Amino acid sequence: MNLSSIEILAGKLEHMSLIVLVLMLVEWGILIVTSYVEKNKEGVVSIVSYLIQSIPYFLLSKIFIVGTMFWLYENRIFTLGFQWYIWIVAYLLYDFTVFFIHFLGHKVRVLWCIHGVHHTAEEMNLTVVARGSIFDVFFTPFNFIWLPILGFHPLMIFVIEPIARLYATLTHVNEKVIGKQKWLDKLLITPSVHRVHHAKNHIYLDRNYGETFSIWDRLFKTFQKELDNEKIVYGIMHEKLNSENLWHVQFLLWKELWLDIKKAPTLLDKVKYLFMPPGWNHIDGGKKAKEYRDEAWKFRVKKNSLSTR
Repeated sequence: MNLSSIEILAGKLEHMSLIVLVLMLVEWGILIVTSYVEKNKEGVVSIVSYLIQSIPYFLLSKIFIVGTMFWLYENRIFTLGFQWYIWIVAYLLYDFTVFFIHFLGHKVRVLWCIHGVHHTAEEMNLTVVARGSIFDVFFTPFNFIWLPILGFHPLMIFVIEPIARLYATLTHVNEKVIGKQKWLDKLLITPSVHRVHHAKNHIYLDRNYGETFSIWDRLFKTFQKELDNEKIVYGIMHEKLNSENLWHVQFLLWKELWLDIKKAPTLLDKVKYLFMPPGWNHIDGGKKAKEYRDEAWKFRVKKNSLSTR
């Protein structure tokens, strides 16, 4: 495959967002007709969120994203070709970077204010893919923007990224459409695996960060399968957030971060509120996802031991 053919393919994949939008609307319509969706307004909020977050991308993409990528490629460390194995390496590096950036989005409070928007939906369907922050342009592009410095041509990335995004879209499909695929879970992020990631059940918190492959989660011990007797409850651990309220979805996490920073007694504590994990506080350290998860597993083990007596 030469550069001109890659450029043509990348141009065709620019319309991937339209394909994703059509898939969202089709599934959403089916779920509404079959009365499987209870929060109809959630889909509207998700799609409006997508339109809002598209504005910064439209304004900044050519300068901030495309321009940076071509500049990095001009100053690349290696010169790589377009052989089939280079494509595989590029995809794997892209997928690992998504895993890592996604991990940071759950572990750094200021990044959670951006990524957490995606997790506010309380029902799982393809419209959840559209639920992103207006500030997403300062977060998600780091999944791929750095790859040209290694010698991967930007046009390769413009092919890989929309293909990976389409796969990621399909992992948000409703459980009524696709159930568990246990044999695929060993290699891929399936809809079942990604449903766990969107759960607010304590036992599922902060698991399964991968986009295409589950190998990264298995390697770094963040993998969690969907348990047979633990029904998934979607959303985030927040009593006041209304998943059908656009203002809440986009800005409530930011508002609460600002209030925490204001009440912090020292400059160091104020900085910590930005970079420590969600749940941290300056008083006693707070309670973070791992503590909730450990407690849930202890309760589960105790419950199982009692039931076997």
